[in-house]
Amino acid sequence: MVMNSAHAIFKKENKDKPFTLEYMWREVKDLPKWCRIVQEDSGNKRTKVSSSEAYTSSSNQDTEEETISKEKHPDGQKKAKARLKGKGKDVAPSPLGNQPSQNMILYHEAMSLKATAMIKSAKEKKYQTYLKLLEKDTSNFSEAQHKRHEGVLDQLAKELAGE
Repeated sequence: MVMNSAHAIFKKENKDKPFTLEYMWREVKDLPKWCRIVQEDSGNKRTKVSSSEAYTSSSNQDTEEETISKEKHPDGQKKAKARLKGKGKDVAPSPLGNQPSQNMILYHEAMSLKATAMIKSAKEKKYQTYLKLLEKDTSNFSEAQHKRHEGVLDQLAKELAGE
């Protein structure tokens, strides 16, 4: 009956158009954003206790926790962004937690293997270059070219021996 009356009110207020988003309403109706936070007392008002005109603050009442049902309202856009960036009062914990996930471990291992392969590839290229320079005919070189050639060979030999 409540849904029928809600549909009737919507139809009346929207030029006889039917409410077609009921499936969506059923999905979001229980989310915190759409739940109302109702408080019977605001916390700073005084209430009469007896007919003797005595007042007490509502914070002293024992039944206050029972009468006020307050759900945590979700953060606003700015507060949520600040929390994710690590600013503000409530800093968000790492989405990875204290321990990295299995995917992160596998990713790290794959990157380590890739780096090792690249280093081996670079060392292999240096070695091939060294061999080509050793086989090069230097009989037509001038004294300066011959000196430079020997310097490059010495440098490559040091790098290959050091790795």
